[in-house]
Amino acid sequence: MENKTKLLSIVAILAFLTAGPVQAMTIEVHGNTVYATGPVVDDYPKFKEALASPAIERVVFVNSTGGDLWAGMQVGKLIKEKGVNTVIAGYCISACSIMFMGGKERSFSDAFRPAQTYIGIHGAHDIYSMALVPEKGAEIIYFMKQSMAEHFNAKVMDMALYKMDDAGALLKVFDAKRLPRRLAYHCASSKILRKDCTDIPDQDALTLGIVTTNDFATVDLPAGFRTAPNIAGRELNQSIADADEYFKDLDATQCSADRCRRLIAGYANSNENKALAVPIGAAGFGIVGNRESETNAFLGAIYACNHVKNALPRLCETQIVNGFDVRNLYASAVASHGEALAKLIAPSEQYYGDEQYGGGLTRAHGLRTEDLGDTPPQDLDEIKKFSTRELAVALKRAQAPVLIDVINLDDVIPTALSLLYGGFAFADTVKDSAYEARFAGLLKLLSPDKNQAIIFYSKKRDWSSANAAMRAKRIGYSQVGWYRGGLESWKAADLPVASPVVRAVVQ
Repeated sequence: MENKTKLLSIVAILAFLTAGPVQAMTIEVHGNTVYATGPVVDDYPKFKEALASPAIERVVFVNSTGGDLWAGMQVGKLIKEKGVNTVIAGYCISACSIMFMGGKERSFSDAFRPAQTYIGIHGAHDIYSMALVPEKGAEIIYFMKQSMAEHFNAKVMDMALYKMDDAGALLKVFDAKRLPRRLAYHCASSKILRKDCTDIPDQDALTLGIVTTNDFATVDLPAGFRTAPNIAGRELNQSIADADEYFKDLDATQCSADRCRRLIAGYANSNENKALAVPIGAAGFGIVGNRESETNAFLGAIYACNHVKNALPRLCETQIVNGFDVRNLYASAVASHGEALAKLIAPSEQYYGDEQYGGGLTRAHGLRTEDLGDTPPQDLDEIKKFSTRELAVALKRAQAPVLIDVINLDDVIPTALSLLYGGFAFADTVKDSAYEARFAGLLKLLSPDKNQAIIFYSKKRDWSSANAAMRAKRIGYSQVGWYRGGLESWKAADLPVASPVVRAVVQ
């Protein structure tokens, strides 16, 4: 009997994601179809029970990040033995991809947008040590080769399962019918940028033998498997009360030219996901459409409104996402900061979440352009480093510093002003100069007094917050601080958090 070693596969959608509690898959049977979603844990017994009925014809995997290799292999073999078909709805990564490959006929579905529909394949690593376990690759390759048959591409599969700098390495293959120009690609690490990954030209899911047809399957997802409209997890549930009246008022208050009116009038016919943002205290707007998610549209509209060609930057708020009124999100977010600050009591210890460790004894002297998720050094030149306790004490003072969050979209530290994607840097000096101009323009609006104390932080100990702090120092802010531990350490201290108030997007 195989050794049931716990092997976890992780995909970093962003390099700064933090791990949460591990939960088992949700599995439901509806008619002749088994639906499964979520992380893979000890789910083999549940699949065995669900597939016991001879009436089952297919298994639909809905947005799964994978997980336990042993369970993935056993379920994949069980599906192959039963001779049922498999379908991907959304993304299916790691152990999920192995289960999917057990299907007799395999296909993508149209349940989610094309860019959100893909399979992700990589090797394994130990759930406890996080060390890569390449010896398990042979077992995975053998199983994949059985399913891919004459389409098996040894070079591509070797790359996916063995060319791994860390556990976030991934071969990503899309729905070729709806995204015919989207190349499959392999990233050897979660820390590298997309441009540094390896494209796989002249191959797609069908030619690689991942799917058996490019025709997508039509599935009717059960209610519990559908993703409710949301922005970074905050559900959208308030529609525009009177759309005609809203757009009429928008025309009157934000437009002074016919082109502006035509763009607003065309919003209704734009492809979802779409959003509209307006500047604070000024005319104009920002509109985007056909984005991958409601969150992307929400942020895209703010960026479009922040940065208008030949105009100064301005702070903006998104008002509509698709048909939803999101102005209430701003009101509740603002209120949450006051409530969280009132609850804030400085913790007894200085450090939490290992914020004081890592990075060696070196100091950073310049911006970092890659691997931003790496642990930064202990100190930054001429920049004060804050511990968790020191930051909590500072925020409770009458003359509190300006606190700038550069990455978080779910929770933020009380009083934080969001300067999203403000921690990047580029080796291309022209690109970096344009980025710095956007950064400086928005930061001036968030913190006009360059002599006031200002502190930057990110999701955890990473280079994103370090870059932002060093860039602020470079453009003339005199009292720059850096909360090295970030939101991860703040939460480790069990301190209160608030919702982000997003009005500035740099990148």
